[in-house]
Amino acid sequence: YVSQIVDTRTKEVVGVALKLLENKGWPELPIDLEPPIGDFAIICFPAAKTLKKDPSVIAEELALELNELDVVASTSVEKGYCNINLKWDDFANKLVDEISNESYGKGKGKKEKILIEHTSANATGPFHMGRARNPIIGDSIARLLSYSGHDVKTEYYVNDTGRQAVTLAYGIDNYKPEKEGKKDHRLVNCYRLASEELKDNDDIRKIIYRDMELIEKGDKKTLLKVREAAEQMLEGMKLSLQRLKVEADSYFHESNLIASGVVDKVIEDLKQSKLCDEENGAYYLDLEAEGIAGRNQKFFFTRKNGLSLYTTRDIAYHLDKFNRCDTALNILGEDHKLQGRLLGIALRELKSKEPRNLFYSFVNLPGGKMSTRAGRVVYLDDIMEQIVGLAKQKLGEGTSQRGRWKAEIKEHQREKLAEEIGIGALRYNILKVQAEKGFTFNIEEALNLQGDSAPFVMYSHARTSSILRKYGKDMPKPKLNCTLEDSEIKLLRTLAKWPRNVKKTASNLAIHNIPNYVHILASDFNQFYRDCPVIEDENESFRINLVKCSQKILRQGLAILGIKAPDRM
Repeated sequence: YVSQIVDTRTKEVVGVALKLLENKGWPELPIDLEPPIGDFAIICFPAAKTLKKDPSVIAEELALELNELDVVASTSVEKGYCNINLKWDDFANKLVDEISNESYGKGKGKKEKILIEHTSANATGPFHMGRARNPIIGDSIARLLSYSGHDVKTEYYVNDTGRQAVTLAYGIDNYKPEKEGKKDHRLVNCYRLASEELKDNDDIRKIIYRDMELIEKGDKKTLLKVREAAEQMLEGMKLSLQRLKVEADSYFHESNLIASGVVDKVIEDLKQSKLCDEENGAYYLDLEAEGIAGRNQKFFFTRKNGLSLYTTRDIAYHLDKFNRCDTALNILGEDHKLQGRLLGIALRELKSKEPRNLFYSFVNLPGGKMSTRAGRVVYLDDIMEQIVGLAKQKLGEGTSQRGRWKAEIKEHQREKLAEEIGIGALRYNILKVQAEKGFTFNIEEALNLQGDSAPFVMYSHARTSSILRKYGKDMPKPKLNCTLEDSEIKLLRTLAKWPRNVKKTASNLAIHNIPNYVHILASDFNQFYRDCPVIEDENESFRINLVKCSQKILRQGLAILGIKAPDRM
């Protein structure tokens, strides 16, 4: 999983160590390939009982013998761990060549087709910040899986047939939109007014529910009217996604499922299930045997009048997905966990594959949890505007004092760079936290040049570019002329772990590992920059290649996160 060269060296030493244990009559001991100290560690605790010795004594004895090996630079003992450092000087040139290869860290072409559904917010108003993780996580996982060699497509499921969509259409027909602003911001007032009327006005409620029924019966005129209303709202929402750099490859409309007749087939097939039962004309799956209790035990898939529900159409949508892909991955809020489980059971009853679901917790802002009812909805557009504005302000400070921004750019470039930094900071700050954990988004923290932030990593990339510009020559063959400094070894060690990080992150869909990695890489590069002169140094040919390798992996890591890697900052 790590660099092939480092992997070969590690296996060589591990093999010798295991043989040594065997010759001593000791039990085989576990190996830690990611220890806090050194390149790998042998864990000596399991041998304590057999050998009747303290683990640290066993580790000391092992360290003394391993220290004699030609490929081992040094050993150290920390409690019951025997830490081993490889002789990086022996293979540093080859490692830099390996990292420079275009394929380094990337997966080979895989035949599996993956369809990722993300965002899929109801087209009833602008995106709000509470669910900002959905498009950002979904888009970055798609980028990661593509980098890993998968055939990946992203899709947005447009809900344009349910009560909310019909309410929007009624609102657009009967109320005036706001005069200014992006289209979704202008139209949201039409939806709000219609929603209020729906609560209190029986006549309007009848109109809206009549249209819902007409759509489910396949009435083309009504279906088209509601779809067009959703498209109008979506027009503005798509601009938000474009600014966030997360627009989906395709948009699938719920209305198409009704128009094509596939929903009716799903209903008929579910009626054949052994779990199917009926109550006052409505059909449902009885999920008691599946461990589902309470009101969700009856999973209804038709109304009393025999028409479909949202859940029925969702089942039909997933059947359609599996005609187009091998793996369906859904990015969903934590409030969809039960719904996801119910969907999986229904698909199983239809002998279909089930989707893989990644659930995320919601974003809060410093003012507290966002709530539509409490009037604390903060729009994603407003946050993007604020963070880009603050980034522009910080760029304008133009000072090199510690903790402040250093603007190495011309005035006309500042607008574009502020956009890249601001949107990059928003994405990074959301991605660096494990999806299952909730957190509070803070704009100042996201833009902190000295913290775990996009600007910190972006600035490190800009620094690599600056060094390469000053060098100004073709890249030489790396040649190590003197002993590696500790900070060079630390940087090489981090670069060697990039393939392992990518593979582990892709397998677990743990996208937070990528920002965590690039932050460490940026920190290690900055330490190397402080310790090791590059140009006109005895080790120039090797170090300029190390700068180039760092630039490459920083750029690719940021690209997976959907963040532009600037050459100047």
